[in-house]
Amino acid sequence: LSPPAHDKPLVWGPDCYWDTTVASKHPEWRDKAVPRPTKNIAQMRRDILEWGYCLIEDAMSPEQTAVMRERLLAQAAAERRAGIEQTSPYGQYVNTLVNKGECFARAIEQDPAFVQGGPVIEQLIDEMLGPGWICHAFLANGADPGRYPQGLHVDQGALLPWLPADAPMLINTMYFFQDVDERNGGTLMIPGSHRILAEASVTGLVPKLPKPFNLDAPAGTVMVFDGRLLHGTGVNRTSVQRFVATMSAIKPWMRQQENWVISVKPEVLAWASPKLLHRMGFQAVFNGGTVEGFGINYANGAPGDPMGAIIGFRLAMDAGAYQRVGELSLSSPMDELQRAFTLRDMMKSGADEG
Repeated sequence: LSPPAHDKPLVWGPDCYWDTTVASKHPEWRDKAVPRPTKNIAQMRRDILEWGYCLIEDAMSPEQTAVMRERLLAQAAAERRAGIEQTSPYGQYVNTLVNKGECFARAIEQDPAFVQGGPVIEQLIDEMLGPGWICHAFLANGADPGRYPQGLHVDQGALLPWLPADAPMLINTMYFFQDVDERNGGTLMIPGSHRILAEASVTGLVPKLPKPFNLDAPAGTVMVFDGRLLHGTGVNRTSVQRFVATMSAIKPWMRQQENWVISVKPEVLAWASPKLLHRMGFQAVFNGGTVEGFGINYANGAPGDPMGAIIGFRLAMDAGAYQRVGELSLSSPMDELQRAFTLRDMMKSGADEG
């Protein structure tokens, strides 16, 4: 499973994990009941438990898929023209999607007007992470023609060597805006590896792993998968750039990959709902996300809870009016003690609304 050297031409052969095909053609997988797109939530649950992922059929309507695809392709092209594209050995990334189209911000909320299968996705994540989860990041992953495969990895690798056996600490939702298969870099994955690695974290021994295959799924599908599942971007052998978008969800006490509190545009904050703000980490809870201690005593972490709503600090910062509490003493002048500290305003606002 060693990734290829990126300074040498890509080689192919039976010992190369990226030289593979889709499950229905793979000698090791074609006779196994690996997940296929379904609208049955009971089947989705079984698939996630056994294989580490499920495929939600028609999670996006053709119209919803087209809106996100066209917005993403236009954004990617413009970032290349502007010289600010973020590249990797596998392909172009388009980060912080919340700023790059309302359709993406609404997808973080799982709004069915933009992702018709949103309520099902939300239900599955609630069951695996518990209610109150937040968004780790939402970005588009490109597989560019002629590039390299990604090394197989688990997305909750930041927690290693801790790999809890009972449940994941991170859940991914992957949105397919184009049909994907072995030709255009369909995601490489080893179904069931989430259980194998969890057991190995206890025994200390990793057994021989099954061979990976390329995921194949039609546009409009959403894959929900366990953060312990081995996966990676495949090789795009076509001449057309291929994108998927990945939104990750984590426990509310974990550190987010995207520092939303800094990166979200003011224009998005102006209309963001309490639910969206919560998922982007603008809702403090006593053990995480506090600002100058605001939220440490009374915040419950729920969307809209005034005792943990830290957006006021960000708005003050945008206005150039954020005043932090610094060194004070009993000998400090009264006008210094009575300054318009932002913390004072937030405490009063929280108490008034609470």
